[in-house]
Amino acid sequence: MLIEDTLQNAGYDTILANSGQAALALAKATGRLSAVVTDIHLVHGGDGRSLVRELRKSNPMLPTVVVTGFDKSAPEADLRGLGGPTIRIVKPFACDDLIACLADVLSSTNGRAPRSVSTRRAALRDGMDNDR
Repeated sequence: MLIEDTLQNAGYDTILANSGQAALALAKATGRLSAVVTDIHLVHGGDGRSLVRELRKSNPMLPTVVVTGFDKSAPEADLRGLGGPTIRIVKPFACDDLIACLADVLSSTNGRAPRSVSTRRAALRDGMDNDR
């Protein structure tokens, strides 16, 4: 619910699902999603990778943020094969970082999102430095 509150406070319309099955049903009822934010391990069983694969059957370029507690090198955090745009954010994270990740996948024009929040921060820092 923290993610939902964070995104709503940033101006996004959200739909909260308590399981992968509920998310699929809500996505079908809603019609078309603009993006999805999912944990890699879902609370009521299942996993975020399966959810993303299923959602992308009808929308192959669905922007996706995958939340995980695993380091990117851990086998459990492997996102290969999901397509894009997809970005991983590792817990714990700042609310601003989540918003930045979502903005990145939503603005992707080539189907690839930046690899990490630190990459985005570096780009922002460099951009600010160039303005001086």
